Order: sequence, then C-alpha cells, then structure tokens
Amino acid sequence: MEKFQGEAHLPGADHLSSISLEIDWLSKEVNVSISHVAGSFAEWPGLMVQTIGVEEAVFRTRGIPPRFTHWWHIARSGTDDLWGLIIAAPDVHGDWQTCPLVLKKINEEA
Repeated sequence: MEKFQGEAHLPGADHLSSISLEIDWLSKEVNVSISHVAGSFAEWPGLMVQTIGVEEAVFRTRGIPPRFTHWWHIARSGTDDLWGLIIAAPDVHGDWQTCPLVLKKINEEA
C-alpha cells in the first residue's frame, strides 16, 4: 500500500483537517483517516473504488462529516504525490460543495 498525507477543508466542515490516505492500486483498496471529525469515527474505507493503473482513482466515502457522502477523484502529479478534488453530495439547498486536495507521498523506511 502507498501512503499519502495532507490537509484540506472538507465540504461541510468548519475547519481544516489532516488527511491520511492508504491505497493499494491493484487490489482497489482505499482507506481514509481524518483528524478533527465530529462523531466517533476517524477512519473510512473507500467504496466502489475504480482505478486507472497506479495513476488515477475515484471512490466514495460516507459520513465525513456526518450526513455527507463524498466522492474523491485523485490523480498522481508529475511526482509521486497526489492531487485531486473532493465533492460532497448536494446540500439541502442543492449546492455542490467541493474542495481541492494535495497529498504528499509518505516514504516509509524498511
């Protein structure tokens, strides 16, 4: 699994959060951990994960922050880091909430 870390102002949240993302591109497994989230959960699996090789992925998470479903579209930049967009389902007014995302690859030592 590759690991990435960054910060973002998630749609529906009123603060900046630290985000950690682990992804196994070939088995299409994603796990998202977020700091400072209301409620008792801080980790979510990616659902309906679609990948294009090891360069691009789209998946969704539910309940970040509570009551929101988020779609994540991430792609590898010119380096090993990821950039992307998080899109929340429309709010009660029909407005789509989004935020940009940059995640730096974490190099783990053996």
